[in-house]
Amino acid sequence: MAAIPPIPINRDRLLETFVALLAVDSYYGDEERVVEVIKPRMDGLGVSWRSDPHGNLIGTWPARGKNSEPLILNAHMDTVLPTPNMVPIVKPDGVYSDGSSVLGADDKAGVAAIMEAIQAFHESNEPHGPIELLFTTGEDVGHIGSKAFEAQDVVSRRCFVFDAGGPVGTVVMRAPGQRRFVMKFKGKSAHAGIEPELGISAISIAARAIDQMPLGRVDETTTANVGTIEGGQAYNIVAPEATVTVESRSLSEERLERQVADVTNAAMQAAKTYGGTVEIETHTFYTAYELEESDPAVQLADTAIEAAGMTTQHVSTGGGSDAHEFNEKGITSVCLGMGYIDVHSVKEFMPHNALHDATRLAVELIRHG
Repeated sequence: MAAIPPIPINRDRLLETFVALLAVDSYYGDEERVVEVIKPRMDGLGVSWRSDPHGNLIGTWPARGKNSEPLILNAHMDTVLPTPNMVPIVKPDGVYSDGSSVLGADDKAGVAAIMEAIQAFHESNEPHGPIELLFTTGEDVGHIGSKAFEAQDVVSRRCFVFDAGGPVGTVVMRAPGQRRFVMKFKGKSAHAGIEPELGISAISIAARAIDQMPLGRVDETTTANVGTIEGGQAYNIVAPEATVTVESRSLSEERLERQVADVTNAAMQAAKTYGGTVEIETHTFYTAYELEESDPAVQLADTAIEAAGMTTQHVSTGGGSDAHEFNEKGITSVCLGMGYIDVHSVKEFMPHNALHDATRLAVELIRHG
């Protein structure tokens, strides 16, 4: 059987769209600036747009000559800080930050790839099934848009999230759950130079607690980290209060629950030892998920990667994405590698070849979906 010829991708248009997206500051709350770039560039393609109450942009692209199950292509519109000017520098091998801010390839590369895939497919006149586009808000600050997103706002029950690390061709099969702790240790103030024995140092309680917590690479599936410590009033006052924030992640929800117990017990025992108290708030940020290789969405991802001329890599990750929230809502979601480099830093850059490959993958998902 003869190979199906590839659908031409307009590299110049792809780069121009990507740079236009990068040039707007879209930290959480400013994603409307990205919407203003997306919509005019997709006029005349037959996509109908609507926004939900949380700023998520939802597009519907009707089928053309093909009756198949709908699918969602997703990327998020926000970036992390710092984003003072977002000045992209185009070099022969890729697009770079100018060093004063992040670049924002995470995840505007995903947005640009999806946009060009729709445009290229539209121009090909090749038949395709129904496609839904979902560009979310606030992913980097806590999956804000995807957590608030209502599953009934879309028809599709399979989603492809263009937002993973690793080369294009990476398919995230397992991703961790995460718990966050806020621990407020309370002791008793006293003059540190005159009557320290009358005080109970909340900082000392916190230090003992941290020392007893399993932290770092706890085991092959589990990590934990102390993120911030705040407390004390002055050099000469025994600290009456201290607040510690901790996160734990695991690919196993069962193992994560044991980690929660270990961290909580360490804090409570430390408070008891010193005669103080501790208040602990535990938040489930997202739940671990695992996809099966036999899942039709995974098989479609593998087929599209192969058709795009790339090698599939099934991986586990330690990070979170909108795929967590969509999977939790019953939409099978596959997070895909984008090939960006040094994300979340002022050294961030996006290789031209990776951006093209991600676009090619989006095209093949549409074609084989």
